[in-house]
Amino acid sequence: MTVTRLASRPAARGAALPRLIVLHPNDGSLTIARVLARRGVAVHLLTSPAFAHALRSRAVTGTVLPDPAVDPERWTSELRRLADDGGGVLLSASDAATKYLCEHRAAIPAALRSFETADGAHLGLMDKHRLYELAAEAGVRTPWMHHVSSRDELDAVHGALTYPCILKATLGHLARKKAGFGTTRLDSAAELEEKAGVLLGLGLDVVLTELVPGPETALEGSVLVRTASGEVALRYGRRKIRQWPVDYGVGSMLESFDVPEAHAHHLRLLEHTGFVGIASCEMKRHAVTGELFLIEVNVRIPGNFGLAQACGADGPWRLYASLVGLPLDAQPRPVPGRKVWLPEEDLRTVRFRLQHDLTTVPDVLRTFHGVRDAGVLSVRDPLPGLTWAAELATRRPRRLVREALARSSRPWRR
Repeated sequence: MTVTRLASRPAARGAALPRLIVLHPNDGSLTIARVLARRGVAVHLLTSPAFAHALRSRAVTGTVLPDPAVDPERWTSELRRLADDGGGVLLSASDAATKYLCEHRAAIPAALRSFETADGAHLGLMDKHRLYELAAEAGVRTPWMHHVSSRDELDAVHGALTYPCILKATLGHLARKKAGFGTTRLDSAAELEEKAGVLLGLGLDVVLTELVPGPETALEGSVLVRTASGEVALRYGRRKIRQWPVDYGVGSMLESFDVPEAHAHHLRLLEHTGFVGIASCEMKRHAVTGELFLIEVNVRIPGNFGLAQACGADGPWRLYASLVGLPLDAQPRPVPGRKVWLPEEDLRTVRFRLQHDLTTVPDVLRTFHGVRDAGVLSVRDPLPGLTWAAELATRRPRRLVREALARSSRPWRR
């Protein structure tokens, strides 16, 4: 399906601003599109069916495509068509799209510039096992970690583990697609056998890591855009207010926050690998020692990238200009305490916390002070949010019915 809409402020023909093509857009991508459209940049989305509501935005045109891992030839064909139809520059907003770009870069027309190349820097940071190896080489502190690729290796590490700990597939997006989860908390050897057995049975390597003690607000994020010349074109920090799942998950509300130590560790890792592009690094401050530990790095547009605009860092333009090669002035200083809210994830975590007496309604309402970006929801560009809300309203009853049927099919146990 292809949807064509006018940008809110179409670029003048003489402006010569290349079109931006976003692969597998997320909430952060919508903020980018809205900001850049107001500055005269045409934005085209190659979206998954699950995020097709983004094509209702006034700021974009777009095409719905299957997963690139399922039909990479379709993606390559579409990118060649776009190259012939005016060209542009490419940004990835998902792990699957990043992997596709790295592995098929030679088949994609050179006129479609991207940060992703075949040099392995992106793929190395995506792989959880290789990431921890690279961090050790760069002198960046990590939790303890065991890499497991077989049942025999799993049996061998049992005695070395302490609980709770974290189980991660080395390539989380593949695990989420095949098993429905990529990262999970383990509280016992029985859970290890169950969860690791599922992933290993699907042929997926896993890593077992320490659960660094501390609340989600101890998770500090550093987002950097590093250019080919080694300069940092964009730098801002964040920390989580809430996340989903509650124990270990994706931030559903985050705020801008000064993270100089996390920035330094993150940049050291990017320089060590020669990475060029956008990378979002998450670290956690140990509740007892106060030390920062690397958790993960995402080498794509983060879903919470709206914070880069909300905090005043002019993130969407600086990211785009870095890819295109446009000159940039000094970055505005990010304003601490500005927030981004991702409604779909946060509705889940708030409901869970209220049901389990982990928070109160007044406490939840107080956290909305400072929210400047709400992902898919926008007063100036309402149709994506309205379409998403309508889809959610019809999707939730179907999910509740499936859960009820699943419960009724379970044998009675005292």
